[in-house]
Amino acid sequence: MRYFFILGNNPTLSFAEIVSVFKIKPEQVLALTEKTLIIELAQEIDAQQIIRKLGGTIKIGVINFQFSIPRTRDNFQTIFNDLMFKLINTNNVVGKFNFGISYYGAGKFKQEKNLAMEIKKALKEKGISSRWVTSREKVLSSVVVEQNKLVSDRGVEVVIISDGTKCWIGKTLAVQPFKELSARDYGRPGRDDYSGMLPPKLAQILINLSGAEFGNVLLDPFCGSGTILTEAALMGFQNLIGCDISEKAVEDSRQNFKFLMSNVKSMPNDIMLNIKLFVCDVKKLSRKIKPNFIEAIVTEPYLGPSRMERNEKNIRAVARQLEELYHQAIGEFAKVIKPGGRAVMVWPAFKLDKFAIFLDSSRILANSSFKIINPLLGFNNKILRLTNRNTLIYRREGQKIEREIVILEK
Repeated sequence: MRYFFILGNNPTLSFAEIVSVFKIKPEQVLALTEKTLIIELAQEIDAQQIIRKLGGTIKIGVINFQFSIPRTRDNFQTIFNDLMFKLINTNNVVGKFNFGISYYGAGKFKQEKNLAMEIKKALKEKGISSRWVTSREKVLSSVVVEQNKLVSDRGVEVVIISDGTKCWIGKTLAVQPFKELSARDYGRPGRDDYSGMLPPKLAQILINLSGAEFGNVLLDPFCGSGTILTEAALMGFQNLIGCDISEKAVEDSRQNFKFLMSNVKSMPNDIMLNIKLFVCDVKKLSRKIKPNFIEAIVTEPYLGPSRMERNEKNIRAVARQLEELYHQAIGEFAKVIKPGGRAVMVWPAFKLDKFAIFLDSSRILANSSFKIINPLLGFNNKILRLTNRNTLIYRREGQKIEREIVILEK
């Protein structure tokens, strides 16, 4: 089956996550743009379940039609008739039926109003009252789709994707659970805004990039307030270990797990969590964990002081300190992780006016049994942007420190 994915603000990162989760090959990619991905999958997927585990995906839907551009009006009418049959199920409609149209492509979809009027007309002929849901943007946001019930028996979002030569039409099956993500981000009791907070969506991406399976033992040795660990539990991971040099951080993690278990409705009912949290300096990690016991490490370590005079001299001094810390940490990772295991880390990239300062990977990985893995090996597309050392960048508007996502394999 053919599915579309509406990608987040970091499309390379979103795509890499999907590649990792579905183990897709280059030949399965039918289209890839800055906002959209269309892939061929052998089996049907549960979009509602999967989107809760994909931090970098905004919408998931199924593709029903594909055609070359341009089309004649007669051919478009044929597609419209099929679209009404396949996309809009009116068998169980009670009351008003809502529909929306989102176009992902260059320029504007000139036939949007005509298509909307045709849909209203066809529904009216079936005795169904309808409402065309619109917004100021040319695509409907997840909020608009959710609030207007466009992924239910009472509505539909028709999605049109174009790469300039081909066009695909389908319907949305699921949207990112923005309310749940916000509640987990801002509603949890243990927070440390001064040290910085890892967004839950990014935590999901990091976990997915590790390639870990639910039965694996997953470790976060810089657990902070437990964002990675709690997101892993929500995704279905059962064996979790977290530690931090800060007693407050470990206590925050404990409080957040209690909050998670009692307040988050999407927690899997049948999961038996085995969680271990303790205070530990990462430089002494192997004293607390048995050799070759861990299958995956996912962590955002200390990224440097949040407040300092931002000049090149100061930043390079901080970079040297972090390189030494990460080098020692990776030495300990090598002792506790199994051969073939992956460590997904966040390294800071410090932005200055005219350039950015990256950490020196040769210093961090000196005499290490780890190597950097290219998550997009074999994929070639102009929108895919890896660093020159095959790492990924997570950036948000206005941030002075970008996150470099490094995938290491022992």
